[in-house]
Amino acid sequence: MTSEAKVPVYRKIAEQVRTHITRDHQPGDLLPPETTLAAEFAVNHRTIRQALDILVHEGLIRRYRRRGTVVVDRNASGEFAIVVRPYFLRPDASPYFCMTSTAIAAVLGAKCARWDAKIYVGKVTPSLADHPQTLGLMEPDVLKRLRGVFTFHDLGTVAPQLQAARVPIVYFDDKEYNGVGFDRRWLFKLGLGQLRDAGCRSVGALTLGDADAHMYSSIARNAERYHLRTRADWVKVCQDGLGAEQGGYDAFCELWKSTPHPDGILVADDMVCRGVLRAILHLGIELPGQLRLVTHATRGVAFPYHKAVTRIEFDPALQARAAVEMMEQLLRDPAAKLPPVRLHGELMKGETV
Repeated sequence: MTSEAKVPVYRKIAEQVRTHITRDHQPGDLLPPETTLAAEFAVNHRTIRQALDILVHEGLIRRYRRRGTVVVDRNASGEFAIVVRPYFLRPDASPYFCMTSTAIAAVLGAKCARWDAKIYVGKVTPSLADHPQTLGLMEPDVLKRLRGVFTFHDLGTVAPQLQAARVPIVYFDDKEYNGVGFDRRWLFKLGLGQLRDAGCRSVGALTLGDADAHMYSSIARNAERYHLRTRADWVKVCQDGLGAEQGGYDAFCELWKSTPHPDGILVADDMVCRGVLRAILHLGIELPGQLRLVTHATRGVAFPYHKAVTRIEFDPALQARAAVEMMEQLLRDPAAKLPPVRLHGELMKGETV
């Protein structure tokens, strides 16, 4: 038996009526009476009622006694989910996640007073791949009011389920499509350019991820453009999550064992940089005398360091506005694949270069 044959007739009708509404109707339009629809699709009244029940549950239509079935503006109200893993909201995590979530809620509220934002944390799971299943986004009561999802993380198998339910997703990264992230290439360009201009001749780098060889080749290509030397043992990739700060500390200490040292370092994550700065204090390294440093930073978040840090600041408020603008486009066409938005940071010079 084919998958097509397994789909109930009323669901097929619901999909056809949904397409008809999207293509030919505006909010406030009346649908034909149920008896007319039953005749059109050559089914009984009960089957039509089941099909329309699906669209009522989705918030696409509303029934009124004596008036009939009316097309409603599904996106005029409802809830938007902001997905954050539990440990990213802990006090020792980066403030970026709370700041961006708050900014998203504020932008949504300013756009439409009947839009609500709710943070979906889910449960701590042994595997990150299992986390999306704990969010409850596909629960019928949630799905009924859910208009869109903003997420800092991959949603795994939940993503196609949301797309099938015509719930658009905006990612907080520069994915292939439907993502709003910070431009890493811009970070390399400004950071390495600043280190070169400050007199550096060699450079190391610390970042987050799990592909050391790929990161080294990327840093090496960018360093070459600025006539800066680098080596594989000067490029360290730290573990993401709550261990980022300690990872930055450990990675920098290991890097500093290399002989000779690089005279400049680019740190591609603000939490990793906290660990790097702690290691620099512990090892008694003089900035900028022995080493010059440029780091990624979140606007509005200071570093726990006694000198101003040269940084490339990325603005969560700007990311929130761009993400909501992308969501508005997707609400008009949930199946659209929009090109990623890559935001540039601003170089803020401190005393570390």
